[in-house]
Amino acid sequence: MTEIGSNLAHDGEEVVDATGAVVTPGFIDGHTHYDPSLFWDPSCDPMPQHGVTTVLFGNCSLSLAPVRQSHRAALSETFAVIEEIPELGFSDHIPWDWESYPEYVTSMSSRGFGVNVAGLVGLSALRLFVIGEEAWERPSTQEETQQMAALLDDALRAGASGFSTSYFDRGADGRLVPSAMADDAELAALLAVTGAHRGHFEVLSQMMDHPVSIDQLERCARLCGTADVAMTWNGFIDWDKDPSIIDGYLDLAHRLQAEGLRAYPTISPHPQEFMANWQGGMGFISVPAWNDLLQAPDEATQSRMLADPAWRDRAASDWDRIPKTTFPHHDLDRVRIETVERPELEQYVGDSLGSWAKSHGGHPSNALADWLQLNDLHPGLAYTTGNANPERIGSFLNDPATVVSASDAGAHIISHCNTGDTTLLLTRYVRDRGDLSLEKAIAEITSRPADLYGFDDIGRLEVGKRGDLTVFELDALNFGRPEAVFDFPGEAKRYRRPAGGYRATAVNGVLTQVDGKLTDSLPGQWLPGKNPRQI
Repeated sequence: MTEIGSNLAHDGEEVVDATGAVVTPGFIDGHTHYDPSLFWDPSCDPMPQHGVTTVLFGNCSLSLAPVRQSHRAALSETFAVIEEIPELGFSDHIPWDWESYPEYVTSMSSRGFGVNVAGLVGLSALRLFVIGEEAWERPSTQEETQQMAALLDDALRAGASGFSTSYFDRGADGRLVPSAMADDAELAALLAVTGAHRGHFEVLSQMMDHPVSIDQLERCARLCGTADVAMTWNGFIDWDKDPSIIDGYLDLAHRLQAEGLRAYPTISPHPQEFMANWQGGMGFISVPAWNDLLQAPDEATQSRMLADPAWRDRAASDWDRIPKTTFPHHDLDRVRIETVERPELEQYVGDSLGSWAKSHGGHPSNALADWLQLNDLHPGLAYTTGNANPERIGSFLNDPATVVSASDAGAHIISHCNTGDTTLLLTRYVRDRGDLSLEKAIAEITSRPADLYGFDDIGRLEVGKRGDLTVFELDALNFGRPEAVFDFPGEAKRYRRPAGGYRATAVNGVLTQVDGKLTDSLPGQWLPGKNPRQI
């Protein structure tokens, strides 16, 4: 941005009418998974239509680099399962013209996007590159740790913004991702390198396993404090089943920050709403027999499994044995029947699956299996797991210990829609409820994440910074219901949120959307991480 002011001379530039509107810095989304889909949708639809001008990906230990050629298929499968993205996109639409992270940055920097992009190095990818298959099973040796530290240093010098880890996610076979095997010595070595580059560390904890996750997060925060690294953690969710969990996380954040540690839980204003997906994904990731069903290669195989008495016995046993998974299998009253495949089942639309299961009789695992068979494996089940109480979410959004940066946009596109957090924040929590002032809400999605993630040249309207702008009239914004579209590789379905009512969005001084329509311009660039400290 070279000029900013109220009475600038017009010199042939494109003019946007901002009469009656607010002009703000472009919005920043610090937790996304657009790494793969930018290759078949460089516009990053519909993020520009919700005022977003920068996305950070590589979260949850998953990135597309570094990766050896021999590991591409395994990394793609893991990424596709965990983030519920069609695997065809990885095999047919990603050029894979890199192995190292610097080569990946070079490839990305040669392209244009509808948003500026920045990336974290996924620890699972880093461990696979160095350790191979045993990365799923054990911590690294001292020599392997040194190799990973050197690779991370190369990545940060090339423009990575930091690295990420996960203690929660599991691959298609149910094993925890490789990053969960890292011990404190490995993390400390990698954080020392990250601190030297003033980078950022992102953690996905055990989430629903509260005492374990509290311990993990505190250990990570103290390792980050030693290395002078800012840490964010995902999974700060107001769980419907146990609201006390988020209170414990908030207490931890207050305590750590009072000690001077830069450890921030990231929050999304969005309710955790899902359409149950039966073609992969993580709905039953902790329930082995049911997870086997979800990960089966095709519906014919799934149909055979559902009809198999041995599978049903195993599924019922696992159902009873496992206390928690993403799908609320011990509380089917929270699962809504949204659509059905047969006319005789129409009477149940709007009811809970729990109500149907009680009238159907038998073990709830078998009842769900029967429901799947009756609906030809397209059961139309929806459920909400958290963030459903606006009053509580409003208080968490206002708490100075939290950061509004947990949309997960780009992931889980076949089960729900994560885009539009910026619009929901401005409509429900600023305009409608008044939980936040407009000025505070804008800072939460512009200058505050820019400072946290180390993006020096975005987040504020100042001469010398990038010309990333969002123009909107607050009363014109709309957080619409998701719609199913079939525009992913192989005509796969994704849930997409309609445009949010923004008048204009500009990236690097070029309009990317006007009145809800993309301009087809791709001015977005790779945002480099900070320069190394002098050490």
